[in-house]
Amino acid sequence: MIVSIRVADPAADYPLVAELLTLVDPQPITAAMLHEWDRRQAEGQIRRRAVATTGDGAIVAYSIVLHEGWKPTGRFLLWLMVDPAARHQGIGLQVYDEALQFAKQQGAQVLESEVRDNEPTALQFAHQRGFEIERHVYRSVLPLAHFDDGPFAGAIEKVEAQGIRFTTLLAEGDTETARRKLHTLNYQTSADDPANTSGKFPDFDEFNQIISGGAWFNPAGQILAVDGNKYVGLAAVGTFEHTMHNMMTGVDREYRGRGIAQALKLLTVYYAQAMGADAITTDNDSQNAPMLAINHRMGYIPQPGVYRLICRLS
Repeated sequence: MIVSIRVADPAADYPLVAELLTLVDPQPITAAMLHEWDRRQAEGQIRRRAVATTGDGAIVAYSIVLHEGWKPTGRFLLWLMVDPAARHQGIGLQVYDEALQFAKQQGAQVLESEVRDNEPTALQFAHQRGFEIERHVYRSVLPLAHFDDGPFAGAIEKVEAQGIRFTTLLAEGDTETARRKLHTLNYQTSADDPANTSGKFPDFDEFNQIISGGAWFNPAGQILAVDGNKYVGLAAVGTFEHTMHNMMTGVDREYRGRGIAQALKLLTVYYAQAMGADAITTDNDSQNAPMLAINHRMGYIPQPGVYRLICRLS
């Protein structure tokens, strides 16, 4: 089937694009979320959303080409999907070739993408176009209704006895100074995250723009471990369409091995419960053994995940 490919019209297309994305995303996607992502476009970002339509105007595929300004020059995300009802008709190849041409015109030298780990056909499609598996990341969910914190009794108090206090960005006043300290901690811990293969992280202005006004962001969900005036540990929890998601947990290298990460993870559960959530989710890198061990002890249940892919263009 031959399709027409054009840049997506936010007003007309986003409701249909959101329906299409929700077919494959574990969390519901809405047009409002797409508009918000567009609104928070950072300096230096290149982003183009495109749709493929049939003769009657029906949207049967979607692609995005994205370069974040803080990532290495020439490193782009290229991702696409085809409506399951319209697959195996050559549409994916047309959409990929068109998106690839645009990416190259923008200076792409390395492409990132991802496929669900339970979609072997999609992985084969990517392999045939030169993509290789770089990471395996999967989501885990922790139901909260019957969560038993008994096995972790005293975990928070043990850390506090070492002179560490637990607080939140909200309690710290959510000032520029506090956000700069939050950014520093995010930067330091991100450098040790196995999933951060590029070794890059947004500068403070870009970081602040990402969190400012984001519907997912709540200063009360930025849970901190503090030694004196120094932020030494963080567990960030965001709200996505009634879902609580532990976006990251990290501890300063000098403070690891003292139970801080376990205490922070426990505080994310208490926060999610206080917000009335039924469950909290988190993402897991297959090579992050310490965090995987903590999540396992807490009862997180692994879900299908994604292979993060990379393709170096000749």
